[in-house]
Amino acid sequence: MSFLETKKLYRIEITERCYYSPLYGTGTAMPSFESVEKNGNFGSIPKGITGWIVEKLGKKYFRPDENQEGIELFTPANQPIVLIPYGKIDGHYKKI
Repeated sequence: MSFLETKKLYRIEITERCYYSPLYGTGTAMPSFESVEKNGNFGSIPKGITGWIVEKLGKKYFRPDENQEGIELFTPANQPIVLIPYGKIDGHYKKI
């Protein structure tokens, strides 16, 4: 494994809503009103989202699986693969 690669540690599922507001730049698509109404607040990670806890450069991150309902609330539309700092989801998940 090279210095810049990510190492998968274990799979998780979010068990309660947690908040993570990504930085949205100009020209980045925002979620639709229907999605926000159905899945919850913009800038939040809804219950039921699955993904991996990974390690990169000695730090832990949450990497959500792509193409899940509600993922557009906390990831830019043109960048579905993101690394969310572990502290944002700590205590809000279960291992699967």
